[in-house]
Amino acid sequence: MKVLRVSLLLALFALTISSQGQQSQSKPNLSGTWVFNAQKSALKWTPPASMTLQIEQNDPQVTLSRTQVYGDKSYDWKLDILADGQKEVVQNSGLYTANIRMYWQGNSLVLDQKITASDGTKATDQVTYSLSGDGNMLQAIEHQATAGSKSTTSKWVYERQSQQPQAQQPQVQ
Repeated sequence: MKVLRVSLLLALFALTISSQGQQSQSKPNLSGTWVFNAQKSALKWTPPASMTLQIEQNDPQVTLSRTQVYGDKSYDWKLDILADGQKEVVQNSGLYTANIRMYWQGNSLVLDQKITASDGTKATDQVTYSLSGDGNMLQAIEHQATAGSKSTTSKWVYERQSQQPQAQQPQVQ
């Protein structure tokens, strides 16, 4: 009976290790240039006139670079982070301080921010990025909550910007 229990425990341990290995291998690669599609998105506020999101993913390292355009103003944001859920990045601006972590939740990449505004107001912002089956659409579900206010959920949809083939150089004969 004791041998059976030990065998079952070893089998469960092996299955756990195997499934963890499969999960790490099944992470989609979100790398690319993504262009915001306002028509497919559902935001709780006025969308930007345009937005581009650049993702470079070399697990566990992830770099996000975003440019949003509102009217005649352009806003840039960049984040270099490990998607391990452990390492926290702190970003400071004159308006807020954000403590940011990133981690995988199944096939989705989660950006989790704890924000403190310069007036002391605290907020959370969690964005879950997931890739469509064909890899040409990126969806970001964003949950925001501010202390004392109700929370909001928005859906951002991005389309992969196709890579332009490089012009062929004329051959010298």
